[in-house]
Amino acid sequence: MKLETVERKLHMTYPKAFREIYEAGAMRWVCSKPQAKSHLFPNKLLEPEYYPYWNLLEFSVVEWSNHYLMERVQEWRGQWKEGARILPFAWEDEGDAYFFDAALGEPESPVFMLSKDGEVGLWSHSFENFICAHLCEPVLSKRIPVNHWWVQNQLRWLTPEHQAALTSGDPNVLETLLSQTSCWENTDYVIYR
Repeated sequence: MKLETVERKLHMTYPKAFREIYEAGAMRWVCSKPQAKSHLFPNKLLEPEYYPYWNLLEFSVVEWSNHYLMERVQEWRGQWKEGARILPFAWEDEGDAYFFDAALGEPESPVFMLSKDGEVGLWSHSFENFICAHLCEPVLSKRIPVNHWWVQNQLRWLTPEHQAALTSGDPNVLETLLSQTSCWENTDYVIYR
């Protein structure tokens, strides 16, 4: 299934930054197609020791995931914010879900997270920040070297300023970068009775 098919089915549009990575061919596997490692965006083909703890959703399950998240909140006796149009794009192994709000229609669409506990928060102010934070964390914690092919391949999705900070190797710069690109701000996306 292609990105355009998901957009048509859900009557929603992915943010520009997400579409650019898709259109560059770096998300072929999300369409359920095989892909060479040299082109990959964070996914299940990565070596287990470097594998990120979140997975992009294959396009074939985005519609199901959207309905599941809507129903999950209702089962918890909650109600989604009026007008919100959630477009899930990734899951964490522990059950947290990342999504865009397609109703915002912003080119630098913020990333929200519905936690496994039912809280919804702003996780990152843009998709580029989301990518940067998820590269920065394993580099800062020394789980993955900054010169590893996977990190180097993902640098192209970052701004020049974030590229320079990430490749600096300076722990203080990396710590600042991580705090600038990831956040948790409570939102009013879900109201519980």
